[in-house]
Amino acid sequence: MGCLVCGETEFTDLFATKDHLVSGESFFVRRCTACSFTFTADPPAEEEIGRYYLSEEYISHSDKKQTLTERLYHLARRYMLGRKHRMVTAVTHRESGTLLDIGSGTGYFASFMNKKGWEVTGIELNAQARNDSVTRFGISVLPPAEIKAIPDRSADCITFWHVLEHLHDPVMWMREVKRILKDDGKCIIALPNPDSADARWFGDRWAALDVPRHLWHFTPATLSRFAGNQGFKSGRIRALPLDIFYISAMSYRNIGCRLPLFRGILTGTLLTIASILRKNSASSLIYELSKQAARDL
Repeated sequence: MGCLVCGETEFTDLFATKDHLVSGESFFVRRCTACSFTFTADPPAEEEIGRYYLSEEYISHSDKKQTLTERLYHLARRYMLGRKHRMVTAVTHRESGTLLDIGSGTGYFASFMNKKGWEVTGIELNAQARNDSVTRFGISVLPPAEIKAIPDRSADCITFWHVLEHLHDPVMWMREVKRILKDDGKCIIALPNPDSADARWFGDRWAALDVPRHLWHFTPATLSRFAGNQGFKSGRIRALPLDIFYISAMSYRNIGCRLPLFRGILTGTLLTIASILRKNSASSLIYELSKQAARDL
């Protein structure tokens, strides 16, 4: 298989890193020699990878609030719901409209946007999360195969909140996004940033590598090039400000350090201050994409 971004077939193995969540297996992170795009080498096939998500600690599919880390995660999620809503309205210049949330998880964002006046449909692979969304919030959530039934040019906004890096065929998904998105619509993609301050600090121990669930490790440069190849124009890039603290704490926990939450907050604070003048150095970044006009293709 050629590079997802540039098609090159020459790669270099950077390092091996461990799946700390489920299997304990190690996977290589590989880099394209032409464009420097990095990805998880030889991941499980799509029909087999489901077992690597079978953990009660997979927090985006869980509502557990037993540990301090879990409680802080849910507090941060409540804060981010309002922030995401404001971002969608700012990016689309709309107070309401139609929104497709791909990878909708347990449905909190989709429900929040629905209450704010948006007509929302979710796409979610995990059957339990999908059922919980429908039961708790009464929102429309479809399995991935049913994206084909969504009408052309029907969405004002399509969101991927930490989802694109999980998808085995991101090219197919971006083609569907381009089909479904209105000509003036916006696509919002949140991704871990392997060029961030905390990624450089932790190296192969950086928790946001999250192999083998994270298949693709996009930097701003490689995401912009990939999006351009699919007929999208990159716009503003924003930071997700809280992720560095959670990812740093998880990185310390994974390597067996004592007081991982305290050390994560301290490290996250110091790294944020040290890189304050370095643009796009946040642990996670949000990318704004729009469809290229025919004259620009």
